[in-house]
Amino acid sequence: MYKILIVEDETSIASTLKNHIEKYGYECHIVEDFEKILDIFQEIEPHLVIMDINLPAFDGYYWSRKIRQVSTCPIMILSARMSEIDQVYGIENGADDFITKPFVMDVVLAKINGQIRRIYGEYAKDTKSRILKKGNTALNLDTVRLSTSIEEEVLTVKELQLCNMLFEAFPNVVSRQQLLAAIWDEEAFVEENTLTVNIKRLRNKLETIHSSLEVKTIRGIGYQLMEKNK
Repeated sequence: MYKILIVEDETSIASTLKNHIEKYGYECHIVEDFEKILDIFQEIEPHLVIMDINLPAFDGYYWSRKIRQVSTCPIMILSARMSEIDQVYGIENGADDFITKPFVMDVVLAKINGQIRRIYGEYAKDTKSRILKKGNTALNLDTVRLSTSIEEEVLTVKELQLCNMLFEAFPNVVSRQQLLAAIWDEEAFVEENTLTVNIKRLRNKLETIHSSLEVKTIRGIGYQLMEKNK
């Protein structure tokens, strides 16, 4: 399920967006602490952000720039002011599209669907999907999905990066240091259990799709993707 982060300080608008968008199969999260937007973004790892401009403390342009430092996920600016200058400034600060207040929900949904298809789905830049296959399991790097013939799961950005490294190294062991250095900014503070939590989520998704693969913990070294019972 694709995740959408809604950054809007008017609770009625945020709730309206969430309630309508979730009817169409998306998982929505509303920001409540507007001083920790980047932290919340990195915790949730959404596939798309709806960003209001007029926010407490720092405006949406500021937070768009912050998000762009760590992610390329689509950002849709939400604002009552959308002059040509505003749109140019939005693009320069990382925006991919714009929603003008007052908005029509069907238009908002169409814009969301378009961005999701463009970045993760049928309109992705590479017409030939980049798919890695091991055992009965496929990792589609373009649609951000892990699947078998039985079921599929949408991955978060971190899960996708971890899974990609493990698939590429299969069946060799990848050290914790390699995973941390490749996926998290080495200058940023990473809690000791952050990698462990993300590996656990990946394991759960492998189980959910009935994968023949499992992620083994190699104590004191790292992790190994391998076929079960081998």
